[in-house]
Amino acid sequence: MSILTELNKTSIRVSDIASQYWCERQMEFNYRYGQKIFKEMKEGKAIHEELENEVNVPIILQPKSYSDALYKSIYTSLEALKALKANKKTREVQVYGSINGYKVVGKIDQLEIKDDKIIVSEDKTRANEKIPSESQQLVHKIQLMFYKKLLDDLRDGFYNFQNFDAAYHTDKLQITDEFKRQLDAMKIESSLQNVNSVSKAFFNSFRTIGTISDTLHIRYINQFTGKEIKMHKFEYKKEEMNGIITYILKYWNGERKAAPVPEDEMWKCNWCVFYGKECKTWWKQKVL
Repeated sequence: MSILTELNKTSIRVSDIASQYWCERQMEFNYRYGQKIFKEMKEGKAIHEELENEVNVPIILQPKSYSDALYKSIYTSLEALKALKANKKTREVQVYGSINGYKVVGKIDQLEIKDDKIIVSEDKTRANEKIPSESQQLVHKIQLMFYKKLLDDLRDGFYNFQNFDAAYHTDKLQITDEFKRQLDAMKIESSLQNVNSVSKAFFNSFRTIGTISDTLHIRYINQFTGKEIKMHKFEYKKEEMNGIITYILKYWNGERKAAPVPEDEMWKCNWCVFYGKECKTWWKQKVL
């Protein structure tokens, strides 16, 4: 049985991959035992939605099935890509790809055109004005690097509509009648009112997206005020990306078990809901 099947997953999220660099075991336990939603996570989501509404026109659709939900995700991102060309800035763009045959999905916080290059940015909210630790910044860096890779693959055609159709069988997906009525009410042209056609338009849009900058941006934001705390910039390197892919695939391929944090990072356990319960890797050392 594959790791994906064990975790009841069909694809790997970019956020999962990034979490492997915080604590791989915690990432796995979130699927085995259920993710815990904290107040800070809800407040962070609210800020993301507020920022999205400042740039993109909100699209109000209520999916009634899996096909409806996939359509909404793709259509919303298609409109976001149109906004990028029109306004030189957009937010919340869904991206798809494949790594060693595994389906990979993610959602980019922001794309912005500056000096004829597309800047890929990720926003991270903070409960205080402190700069995140190096361990936290590494997780955010990995996440952005994967977004950059997925974008490159989409623009260069290494992952295209044919790959997506083979993975998601879009030609067999049918939206519900109720959802179609919503699309009619929004005056979406009939030729785009199916998962297959909207997916083709979406993937075609990436082929003309332009030059993607190798300089990636992480913006840290105060979750209470919405003000920027710090902008961290770093360079994307293919060699480094290849090493990351090699490391994370050993877990997804089942070549090794989920790794706990190393001993010198035991401090992370104090903020883990699984510590001393489902996970006792460092628990005995803690109580002795």
